[in-house]
Amino acid sequence: MEVDLIAAGKRIREIRNHHKYSMARFSKLVGNSSASTVNNWEKGNNLPNQDRLEKLAILGNTTIDWIRYGEFEDYVARLLIEANLRKKLDKKQFQQLIQTLKKQKITYSQDLKILTVANELFPDLFETNYKAIFSEESDSLISEDSTTYRIEQNDRYRNDFLPRIEELLHDSSQKEINATVLFRTFDMLKRTESNKHFPAIPQIFTILSDIVTNDVSYRNKPTSKVVDYAELTKNNHKGKQLSENTVKKKYAQAKKDLADLLDDFYSEYNDK
Repeated sequence: MEVDLIAAGKRIREIRNHHKYSMARFSKLVGNSSASTVNNWEKGNNLPNQDRLEKLAILGNTTIDWIRYGEFEDYVARLLIEANLRKKLDKKQFQQLIQTLKKQKITYSQDLKILTVANELFPDLFETNYKAIFSEESDSLISEDSTTYRIEQNDRYRNDFLPRIEELLHDSSQKEINATVLFRTFDMLKRTESNKHFPAIPQIFTILSDIVTNDVSYRNKPTSKVVDYAELTKNNHKGKQLSENTVKKKYAQAKKDLADLLDDFYSEYNDK
């Protein structure tokens, strides 16, 4: 779940006001910063870095997770709202869920595990089953540096997508080609996202990757509305080579599937 910077800022202000510190004094206690830095935290412009969050947690006799997300019960409640349940859990059900999570030592940022436990306890309330391969949780935090784009405050972007882009555009020996492909892909996605067949694009890329790489490792489809992006970005996509006869049959089928998908994708434009 993304951090609500405004709410986090209010909790930081609550810690400062509890000790009756000025912003200047407070900034010195949590690190070599300034009153304007503290002001940015409290306004919700950004979050302190890991070291300063640890000091804030000590001053507030609390945890970093509380500063970021608030009470755990509130965190779970917001997550359930995002899950679009058929029906809201009643008070008794919600307390049963919280007790089960604490018993299993499931806490903040383990969203998929929380939803899986809730789904197991109350399956009739969910539109889909939450079953996922759990990846290790990241402890990285939003930088306290000023950001130019809103996406820079997104943990998923910082932890999952940015490292992959860095690898393609910096570490690769084909960085110029990769940059060209990425920009063309971004442009295509932007121009086509209003198309009603836009959800078919991942399937189109899957077929193309199978044909180009003769690789069968991309066939696993998500079983949940919540996608584990950290799992998708791991460097473990290599599958197995197919026999020549199988490749020919697979290519013929893939060609037909791709043609059908593209026909559907462009149908609304062809009819105009």
